Amino acid sequence: MPYGNMGKVAEVDLSTGRIEELELSPEVYRDYVGGTGLAARLIYERGDLEAGPLSPSNMLVLAAGPLTGVGFSGSSRMSAAARSPLTEIWGQATCGGNFGPELKRCGYDALLIKGRASEPVYLILEGESVRLAPAGDLWGKDTYHTTDLLKERHGKQYRVLAVGPAAENGVLFGSIVNDYGHHFGRTGMGTVMASKNLKAIVARGNREIPVKDPAKLEELKQKYDALLEKNGMARALRAFGTACNMEGMMALGDVPTRNWAKGLWEEGAERLSGVSLDDHYIVGHRSCRGCAVRCKPVIRVEEERYRVEEGPGPEYETLGAFGTLLMNDNLAAVCKINELCNRLGMDTITCGATIAWAMDCYEAGLMSPSDWDGVELRFGDIEPVIDLIPKIARREGKLGELLSMGSRKASAVVGEESRRFLTDTKGLEAPMHDPRAYWGDGLAYAISVRGACHVSNLTYLAEWGIVRYPEIKMDRHYHGMSTEHKADMVAKATDLGCLFNSMVWCQFAGTTFTLPLLRDVFNAAADYGWDIEEMVKAGGRIWYLQRALCHIWGVDASDDVLGPRIMTPTSDGNIAGIIPDMETMLREFYELRGLRTDGKPTREVLREYGLEYLADRLGV
Repeated sequence: MPYGNMGKVAEVDLSTGRIEELELSPEVYRDYVGGTGLAARLIYERGDLEAGPLSPSNMLVLAAGPLTGVGFSGSSRMSAAARSPLTEIWGQATCGGNFGPELKRCGYDALLIKGRASEPVYLILEGESVRLAPAGDLWGKDTYHTTDLLKERHGKQYRVLAVGPAAENGVLFGSIVNDYGHHFGRTGMGTVMASKNLKAIVARGNREIPVKDPAKLEELKQKYDALLEKNGMARALRAFGTACNMEGMMALGDVPTRNWAKGLWEEGAERLSGVSLDDHYIVGHRSCRGCAVRCKPVIRVEEERYRVEEGPGPEYETLGAFGTLLMNDNLAAVCKINELCNRLGMDTITCGATIAWAMDCYEAGLMSPSDWDGVELRFGDIEPVIDLIPKIARREGKLGELLSMGSRKASAVVGEESRRFLTDTKGLEAPMHDPRAYWGDGLAYAISVRGACHVSNLTYLAEWGIVRYPEIKMDRHYHGMSTEHKADMVAKATDLGCLFNSMVWCQFAGTTFTLPLLRDVFNAAADYGWDIEEMVKAGGRIWYLQRALCHIWGVDASDDVLGPRIMTPTSDGNIAGIIPDMETMLREFYELRGLRTDGKPTREVLREYGLEYLADRLGV
């Protein structure tokens, strides 16, 4: 059995009900690590790459990593990956909470799910057994109710993944929810799961996770905990949640506002900040399993229109997507929308960004209430949005159906003129950090394999000055509005991001790591025998493989771009009149990465990373 891993995965064919255990070689674990890296390898080897995103043949992989469940703060995450229904290319999402360690305690590093059940089912992992059970009574129920029912049925200690009505109804950005407040949010992984008639997965295990050197790992954990306790970012997150620096980042121009058309909205940022959330609605804090950061706010809202019973509160991305992006400073309304999206199972970033795009279309006269169910969407008016969220989840009416597609596909319906308001890359709407303030983020969004994304890499942490890695010469002061050293930094930050999403580790807690400490943790847990160069190279190998899958699904160099609205300068704030120099950064990045003018890697680069098996498939 390989250390750090359980040594096997379960392949579930929902069409036949057959469940098969597969053993993986130590080389596969070492080369592709786990999480999104292992998922990419398994999808390439065992998936049907010709299958459409909602085809029964599209394989969904849920994977933990070699450090999942080893007891460190930040080590409870896992990943979901498949061809995305939203973007139709590589889709991935990661999630904290409790399910990742439980999956490994059931004896598996990953679940490979293919086919489609004839009726709704859920999957039960219990001890060392895996079986399917009918889920007809759960279909249509929201994620909270589904989780409650399954915990009543199996026991409160069972961990639950569930999809909600949005995914069941084919909303292209449906999420998978773990125990109420933890989400595989982006790229529609919940919609893939629901398309297979798989409502939920429950797990309860009793296996120990084997590690190479328990004493050394405990020594490293104590060192890590001491560093974490002094980590300024971790302390801020513990106090105020992920919106702890909303006001400061607004002043710098990092918080997108009014569908990215404004560069400053100080009063909105103040009312939507983590401090304001704490002052008015936070009643406690929760954590993912075993994490000392405790960045998950627990809220309660008493106002009748926006009433929310005690439960998970909004993260920074949701406060941006339904707050600043819509020019809405009603914090209670954002809390209510967050609860609705949680229960219905929808990605708040794509949902909010798509509504913001629609508001611009209404304002420009490209959409009118008479054509769209009598509904008018206007910046600053949040009341119609609250009523609209369930309609999007049900794909109800013309407007609900339109917005359920995400902004890029909706723009094809509204017309070419509406494309100027888009903020996506490769069909995935940008998260709530503005590349006009930090140009490295612009490059990172453009070359991210899943579309615009800041957590597929560590670029934002490097540009903010939070992480420094002198061992790989990634330790400069990176001026935000400059191309200098950005291509080199983004290449290294992308390798590290792929590593984090494959091991699978929280980036918030992960800011504590030095590279020597991370290497030592890997080797003490998983016995990979890595030096720092080999460890970072594993992240690069994963990026090239995932990018190759995107090329197989039709991506080329023309897709490495930012949305038109992001490349339009604002007239106010710290970013007034500024757009990132994408041409320079992309040219330098392509040269560093060994990419051809069509965006594909050369055969020589593939050989260097042990990926020559991709060359003929890519035609390079």
